[in-house]
Amino acid sequence: MARAVDPKRIPCCVPFCRRTRKPDQYDQWICGVHWRLVPMAIKAEYRRDRRRARRILNRRPEYREYWKLKPGSPERLRAVAMWGRLSQVWAKCKRVAIERALGI
Repeated sequence: MARAVDPKRIPCCVPFCRRTRKPDQYDQWICGVHWRLVPMAIKAEYRRDRRRARRILNRRPEYREYWKLKPGSPERLRAVAMWGRLSQVWAKCKRVAIERALGI
């Protein structure tokens, strides 16, 4: 019989992993066991892009709410590109963790 998952907790992104954590600013996470399966090069890429995004957001806090910027403006395009890049690298980390955990 399957155990019920607490709706207030966030499960690991890897299917069939039973680890959870308290919710915070993120809605997805990879537990430590599965994060170790991600190659160092991909983790370094993710950390680098997170640092870049943090530096940009410190200089331009309006990029946090890019949808409020004028559509088509260079500022909005740069903000969308920054968030898009970070999202792509996170998706790569998640995909690799799932593939390696499931032995694909």
